[in-house]
Amino acid sequence: MTGLSSEQVTRFREDGYLLIEDAFDADVLDGLQTELTERIDRWCELALSEGLLSDLLPDAPFDKRLALLSEQLENPGPLLAVVGGKLRTAGMFQILTHPDLLDIVESVIGPEILAHPQFNSRAKLPHQDASVVPWHQDLGYLEADAEETFMVNFWIPLVDATKENGCMEVISGSHRTPLIAHEPGMGPGGNFKGVDDDQLPPGDRVMCAVPRGGVVLIQHKTIHRSVPNVSDHIRWSLDLRYSDPRQPTGRDNVPGFIARSAEHPDEICHSVDQWQSIVAAGGAPSGT
Repeated sequence: MTGLSSEQVTRFREDGYLLIEDAFDADVLDGLQTELTERIDRWCELALSEGLLSDLLPDAPFDKRLALLSEQLENPGPLLAVVGGKLRTAGMFQILTHPDLLDIVESVIGPEILAHPQFNSRAKLPHQDASVVPWHQDLGYLEADAEETFMVNFWIPLVDATKENGCMEVISGSHRTPLIAHEPGMGPGGNFKGVDDDQLPPGDRVMCAVPRGGVVLIQHKTIHRSVPNVSDHIRWSLDLRYSDPRQPTGRDNVPGFIARSAEHPDEICHSVDQWQSIVAAGGAPSGT
């Protein structure tokens, strides 16, 4: 892919979201998937030695194994934690810096691109309320100084995302809504900040089913949620964000990294090791 067409850019700006079914070669996700499997293996081998697990289920498929392992555990939280959140790994870096994704971002905000510090890996297990995310704006999880920053947010499934396994649902045009007060303890599991139904703006509600190798783009004020996973398998997904490095990120305490730059090519981050060093140092590289 070589970026968005002018028609796609217009739709994204007008609707606040855009579905792209073939954004990049799905094989790009394989490295991260291998890393996730290795993390599960390491945790489970230790859990087996401590008597917490009875079977490592090494032959179970990727989209079912974590759920089956969780069923053996009295408290699956520590296992889920090793594959969730902000994984600063080689596989994640490969996805964040993939040219096809950066071309999409450049189509919208230009060639100065920061890989935003707020990103996540998520495993949405079947029939679990704890992973059902309520209506919210991503800006509701950032500092208010980022409200005017134009962000290009990617929702990327590692498996085909469907209504049955809990894909994203958006309210078309809701990106024009100013930041709404987000209340804590929302969602069926009470685990998230979110927006009450009586505060939702009018607009078509669109279920964003997308295959592996596809993406859903949203803006940081687009109101969206994930629906329950009523399938028999896990909905694995990533949340990635990009913005202009000259604008506030709403995450001043954690740095992102320069993924592309025409003005300052010497500041581009070229490796996962450099990314990790930037985070450890608390800022972007200079003259590297």
